[in-house]
Amino acid sequence: MPKIEQDRPLPSHTKLDYDECYAKVVLEKFFPDRYVDLLLDDKPDLRDTSNGIGIEVTSAIPQNEQEAMSLACEIPYLEKEQQDKRIAYLKKAGYNYTKYVMTGPGMGYAWTGLDYPDIRNTWCKYFLSAVETKMKKLNTGGYASMKRYDLFVNSELFIEDWMPDELLKVLITYSQRPINYSFIYLLSLDGLFVFNLEKQTVSPVETGEKLYGLGMLARKMVEEGEEDDQT
Repeated sequence: MPKIEQDRPLPSHTKLDYDECYAKVVLEKFFPDRYVDLLLDDKPDLRDTSNGIGIEVTSAIPQNEQEAMSLACEIPYLEKEQQDKRIAYLKKAGYNYTKYVMTGPGMGYAWTGLDYPDIRNTWCKYFLSAVETKMKKLNTGGYASMKRYDLFVNSELFIEDWMPDELLKVLITYSQRPINYSFIYLLSLDGLFVFNLEKQTVSPVETGEKLYGLGMLARKMVEEGEEDDQT
């Protein structure tokens, strides 16, 4: 397994998953009365053993975008010739990389008439697809028996004012299964949205500066996990 180097991007494979570590610190930060000492595990990814809660963690970032972001993060540490090849590869894929920022293919949606479009035809389709996939897996078996299951979804989405209520409607239709998620969390570019499928409500939570430093805490957990694996 590749060694973690200080101040450089994490390797693609580590003992502890960064996204799961990040979900743990975010949930404990924003909901200290709901979750206690979340443990990293598998099926479900996080466990609150005191309250019998299991939390799955997933991403609503498309695979091609995840790959582009990963490749871009490594560019500053490559030799000039390798940098040029990497930048050219990204440009061919529709991403424009510069020293300070990378822009990619824009996401948009269109509709006719006065009503908003079907939420499934907007960029929120990535979130809905991720949730539906996880719900299906939850019902296939193989998960530890818990009193309750929740889901945390990380994303790079911007959620417009009209979208949360429409997302809730779709999530309610998804939840007509024997085993369901009680709370679904969507971390977006403009806040943290909490979908309570038991009460059929959605509420936004302002993140802002409260997220500051949580990424570093998650990375530290990953680094410590590698150190523990070597001792």
